[in-house]
Amino acid sequence: MVVLLGPPGSGKSTVGALLGERGLRWREWEAMILERWGSRDAFVADERRALPWLHDEIIRWIDCEDEIAVIESVGLADAALLDRLERDASAFVVRFDVTEAVAMSRVGQRPQHQHLTDDVEWNRAIWREFYDAVAPSRRVDLAIDAEAMPADQIASHILQRATP
Repeated sequence: MVVLLGPPGSGKSTVGALLGERGLRWREWEAMILERWGSRDAFVADERRALPWLHDEIIRWIDCEDEIAVIESVGLADAALLDRLERDASAFVVRFDVTEAVAMSRVGQRPQHQHLTDDVEWNRAIWREFYDAVAPSRRVDLAIDAEAMPADQIASHILQRATP
């Protein structure tokens, strides 16, 4: 399994989709959350029930086939899931690093209504939390400067490092 870890606007979804095109299993979970709960606010309001539901769905999806699965996370609300995946499976964790300015520019330019929120300031707060709480403490196998190379090269680099 490959875990794409990074703040909003770092390119996780873009690279995940490219890895999916190259034969790994990829699924966009934010669309499923929005479909099931209607909005980020509804998901957060019922987080005690919603987050375990999401994590169970992700685990079932990972376990259903033998091909390498790719998931993405900011690592904040999903910390327990990431701990479980690292403990129970051989997760190859890739951290995407990106400056705040570039990340927020990307957030502002991405297609609307495909992520939990399109609000730049909310994403900026999550970007800061990622670098305060997740980046310094989460074990990673590979750190990528997500500004230094295009998404297709990042996907190729991950494939070379993470697949047998």
